[in-house]
Amino acid sequence: MSKTTISRGNVLAQTIVQVTFPSTTFSTTTTEVNISVPGVKASDFVQAQIDAAMTVGTGIGNVYTNTDNQVTVRLFNLTGSSVTQAAATMLITVKSCEDSPIPANVV
Repeated sequence: MSKTTISRGNVLAQTIVQVTFPSTTFSTTTTEVNISVPGVKASDFVQAQIDAAMTVGTGIGNVYTNTDNQVTVRLFNLTGSSVTQAAATMLITVKSCEDSPIPANVV
């Protein structure tokens, strides 16, 4: 039985930053909100949570970064009508990985 060693993808640093999520009104099924996060790299892995109640029928669908110093939060709207997510404190976990970006052929 062979053994595979994964030599890439180790987390080198993990940081939690606090930012203000802006009040956002949208009527489409999804919308993206860009938030300035100084120091985040396009290759970093990010996670987020809002420290407040989400508007009924809305939620965070995805959080990602593809530009240095910016995190994009994709909100979803299941109500079928216009909704407003109030401004809130957002905590973003930023993980910087070894050898980023991680190659597609990692086993």
